[in-house]
Amino acid sequence: MMAETKKEFVARRLDEVIHEWEADAPAGGPGSEGSEGPLVTAQRHRAEIDTATDARIDEIADAYPQIAQAWSSRGA
Repeated sequence: MMAETKKEFVARRLDEVIHEWEADAPAGGPGSEGSEGPLVTAQRHRAEIDTATDARIDEIADAYPQIAQAWSSRGA
């Protein structure tokens, strides 16, 4: 099996984070429209991943300390 690239790793971890946050998010109640919460930001970052440059992948990963730490500690 080929080694997972940083882009693939960050995308997979963002998918996990988004899934957890969606599960914990309250149903769209009053005041939820127009909010720029961490879930919306994570979804936006995930949408960027496929076309992001390596530098942008680094920026996105750095925005999520748990992802950046997991990347740096994997098999190193």
